[in-house]
Amino acid sequence: MYQDGYTRGTDDEACTAFFLKQLEQQLHFEGTDNVAAILMESIVGANGVLLPPERYMEGVRAICDKYGILLICDEVMAGFARTGKMFAWQNYDIKPDMITFAKGVTCGYVQLGGVIVNEKVARYFEENVLQCGLTYSGHTLACAAGAASVNYYLEHDICGHVKEMEKILAGFLEEMVQKHKCVGEYRCIGLFAALEIVKDKERRIPMQEYGEHGSVMPAIMAELKKRGFSTFGRENNVNICPPLIITREELEEYLPILDEVLTWVDETYLA
Repeated sequence: MYQDGYTRGTDDEACTAFFLKQLEQQLHFEGTDNVAAILMESIVGANGVLLPPERYMEGVRAICDKYGILLICDEVMAGFARTGKMFAWQNYDIKPDMITFAKGVTCGYVQLGGVIVNEKVARYFEENVLQCGLTYSGHTLACAAGAASVNYYLEHDICGHVKEMEKILAGFLEEMVQKHKCVGEYRCIGLFAALEIVKDKERRIPMQEYGEHGSVMPAIMAELKKRGFSTFGRENNVNICPPLIITREELEEYLPILDEVLTWVDETYLA
């Protein structure tokens, strides 16, 4: 089982039970009264779109409730329609106490980040001063861009559009797993996806081990860029996160480039 916690062949029930037990044990090591909050990405982004196993998020919520700990969901990457929901935590049967956000709230046009809190947290600060501040807090231009972007998402049902495009993207990525020796698995929710690139598919050996410097993954990313497929990756993952307004025609035009590069990887490094 990989250290970051996704299953790699282990069933979700066993994986969830194992990691929730580990989390609760760690809380006892720290002292549950010493832990104010658990902060976690609703879906881990930059490390390869790691989807939590079934019922894991609900389990974390239950542990937080058990010990009076706040649950903070980081939605900086996954928020604002990226997963087909306005926030990624809405894919689970939970409600966080606090939500951190940025990026998608303005569609990236102007820098803006913020925190959403529940009523209990908000009520506390009616009587207690929060001693912090930033030079550009509440910047008028940024907030206007945020309001305009959110209104656009809602008025044009961007969440619904993302779920429709997910069918195309996920179907294509499943084909890539079946077709290419270098693709170990894919993970996709909405327009938030990643391919895991491997050098041994049967034994699931990453093309580039974590923390090791190598030339293969940089070469793959460079080849994608050279052919006009703009994306990013980390370690042995290639993330595929197209614009939320991408069309079927655009997906069908650009996804074949990814297929071509994966063929090149098979022939160059795994022949």
